[in-house]
Amino acid sequence: MKKIVFLTSEDLLDVDLPVVKELNLTYKKEYLIIWIIILKGYGWYKKEELTSFCTQNHIEYLIFEQHRKLKNPLNIFFHLHILKTVKKLRPQLIYDSYLGVPYMHFFTGFFLKRKLFVMAIHDVEQHYKMKNKAVRTFYYSFLMRTYLNFHIFSPHQLKIFNLHYPGKKTFCSPLFLKDFGPISPANRLRHKKMTHFLFFGIIRPNKGLDLLIEAVNILGEKYTDFQVVIAGKCDNWSAYEELIKQPDRFTCIIRNIEQAEIPELFAQAHYLVLPYRDVTQSGVLLTAYNYHIPVIATALEGFTEYIKHAENGFLFENGNVNDLVTQMENAINLKDDEYQISVEKLKCHIAKEISIEGISKKYVDFFDDLK
Repeated sequence: MKKIVFLTSEDLLDVDLPVVKELNLTYKKEYLIIWIIILKGYGWYKKEELTSFCTQNHIEYLIFEQHRKLKNPLNIFFHLHILKTVKKLRPQLIYDSYLGVPYMHFFTGFFLKRKLFVMAIHDVEQHYKMKNKAVRTFYYSFLMRTYLNFHIFSPHQLKIFNLHYPGKKTFCSPLFLKDFGPISPANRLRHKKMTHFLFFGIIRPNKGLDLLIEAVNILGEKYTDFQVVIAGKCDNWSAYEELIKQPDRFTCIIRNIEQAEIPELFAQAHYLVLPYRDVTQSGVLLTAYNYHIPVIATALEGFTEYIKHAENGFLFENGNVNDLVTQMENAINLKDDEYQISVEKLKCHIAKEISIEGISKKYVDFFDDLK
């Protein structure tokens, strides 16, 4: 039996949680999994909820809390504590999606062999205007140069990775569907008399909310039978709010969205809109897919891997507001039966391409291949 430690930070718990559960259940004879969870004070997950989840699913776990901001040098002591804890567990493999930005892996060699690690890299290239981008770029570059084994989450990111870091061992598997709880059937939209669009998630410059607002301003001159919900935390909302010229078309929920609220937000949407300027992979898209909500998104590789234009969603040219207007107009003009056909095609795509069994098997095949 191979002992595997999973290192997961709070912001990636929704990624690792279904995989750890599936591996621990299906491959319990092959692997002893110990899950180390690092909470960062975001409030997305409560310690009690995680304790209950691990207990119910018979998962061995440790929970740590990291309170300091990213670049605080005192985090070094926290990172050293994590490394010492992992060393005491004597694992044969360490799957690391925590990564310990920006200090931990400069010290790993004093405690553990680097060949034991599988590094989960979500962003081979850092996002447009991302906070602490320079620090992250430097640290990620160090990780990708120094370590041997990697999990990359999309084919186009794998292509970039292999171009810059040839000779590494890699496997590629997508994120799994993100399930935040059931939708009440009574609350799910059934008809399209009024088309409802949703923009969801933390609002950052690379996510293109300004493009969506501009598109709605244009659409609002012609249509009244649509509504847009913007839901998510934003540090500079006033800059976006002043762009809105059609306030009657918007419902704005600008704050941290609790997990319990997420299912009903998607229940009241016909389409998720993702006008991103860049993307590696999108957890928000996979939340929409979990609830069988089609997506309108920029024609970037991270989206074209999931969306078949005019079949299970719509794609538009990056940065082209007029094209976004056209695709939203196409969505508004779909009849009920045409919309339901699109949803059924989406369900077929999900069943074929995004099953937890298939994704978990890719982890297992890679883990077993490592000596």
